[in-house]
Amino acid sequence: MQRLEIHVEMRGRTCEEWLPLWRALNANQGDSPELKARIRVIREMVMRRIEEIYAPELATLMPHERRQTVLAIEALVDFEGWARLRGHFELSFEGACAVWIHAIDRLLPKTSADC
Repeated sequence: MQRLEIHVEMRGRTCEEWLPLWRALNANQGDSPELKARIRVIREMVMRRIEEIYAPELATLMPHERRQTVLAIEALVDFEGWARLRGHFELSFEGACAVWIHAIDRLLPKTSADC
């Protein structure tokens, strides 16, 4: 669980700090191949980080399930998801982190180390 909590806290802090820039980048991408490429690179980096952090749990899944789980976690920890938790639902930083921790924990399969 410690990896999960550390990941969520770091991701939450990243979202807190970079959300305004992320929104500006998305709003202004228009027909710009450069901005679209930057957004794609950022999303790919987040995906790789998820795969690294949760490698023990993901290794227990078949390739299709693994991909679905990584995609679900990436969608969950997206900047806009953080913005909804903090802005729309008015959760504290800790409250938003708790939501993410609970959801990711439910998505990941248990490993023998968890027992």
